Amino acid sequence: MKIIVDNVLQHLESSLSAEFDYRNVHEALDFLFRKSLNDSHTENTKVALSSVEAVLEKVWESFHTGSWADVPDGMRKLYSHASLLKTKLLLKTANDERMLKKTIKAIDMGLLMGNAFRNELTIAASLLCKALQQTFVEVPVKLCDNSKSNNNSYAFHRIGDHVPILHQPSLETFLRDYLKSKKPIKITGNMEHWPAINKWKDLNYLIKLAGARLVPVEIGSSYADADWSQKLITLEEFINIHVVQEGEKSTYLAQHQLFNQIPELKDDIRVPEYCYLADVDGEEPDINAWLGPKGTVSPTHYDPKNNFLAQVVGSKYIILYDPKWSEYLYPYDDKFLKNTAQVDPVKPDFCQFPNFSHVKAMHCILNEGEMLFIPSGWWHRVESLSVSFSVSFWWM
Repeated sequence: MKIIVDNVLQHLESSLSAEFDYRNVHEALDFLFRKSLNDSHTENTKVALSSVEAVLEKVWESFHTGSWADVPDGMRKLYSHASLLKTKLLLKTANDERMLKKTIKAIDMGLLMGNAFRNELTIAASLLCKALQQTFVEVPVKLCDNSKSNNNSYAFHRIGDHVPILHQPSLETFLRDYLKSKKPIKITGNMEHWPAINKWKDLNYLIKLAGARLVPVEIGSSYADADWSQKLITLEEFINIHVVQEGEKSTYLAQHQLFNQIPELKDDIRVPEYCYLADVDGEEPDINAWLGPKGTVSPTHYDPKNNFLAQVVGSKYIILYDPKWSEYLYPYDDKFLKNTAQVDPVKPDFCQFPNFSHVKAMHCILNEGEMLFIPSGWWHRVESLSVSFSVSFWWM
């Protein structure tokens, strides 16, 4: 473990020696950060740590003043830089298991909230997780009973057409019959070579590989609800408290770029070859993770990009609507929710949304090893029928 920690410290030192100037961002914070950096080269580790934590706290306060989109890039860069320094100082303080986990949290805060030194922070987190793996003790993880279906969703089977299914369609067939014509299709047989198909069923694998990593989760049945919120939690806590057993409130790791944060997990998946039929040559798809217990719901919405939803663990029930029905789905007027429907197709209120009665839907159950192509602009509601781990690939 000590060898790995020493390697991390050496790795960080070169990054911390880079030139910087944050005076145009915040002169007082620039001064305080320089002081903590200078103190880090002395025996004043505790003083330096106190100073850099003060910087992080002040920057954090600025993040929560006004809109996130309006946060200056320089402020986010300072947060990354200060997180890098905090990592070094924590490792100089101690290198036991508790301190390693605390350090990994500091790194992830820099990755999730900052916008710089991503490669340095990612490598440091990966190395420290490897050190933790040396002390990992496997504990039996038993999933809660998730075999029972959701009656509300299954009642919907009486309405709408089933999404067509193809087994390993050629690129030419997919391009001609589905991509160009913007029609949904469920594809089978294209995930058999994914290591994730077997590895991710073992929750101990995820905990051992990345249990100490900090991830954002959504709390509440729908992001459109007033009581919906978000928080940061370790992957191990999330799995043990919200996935293995059903918590009081639905909690979902949703639409998170987990594979950028934890590259080791990206080694377990493969980008569908169909994504490379993109209009924009050379552009890699946006890859997001969706992990949660039975019953998590993404309300009816549309995305501006094409989407391949790949089901790795468990199953999901998906309802889709052609963009031509947009008006009858009653999108929210709010600019942040204009791509989300007010009407719930599982329990529609026809008094409030009378035109919804004219809408025709498509639907399918997406099982392990299957992918669903959702064309851009198509409305879709997604519900987990069991503990579920999915990967989405967004592309133009």
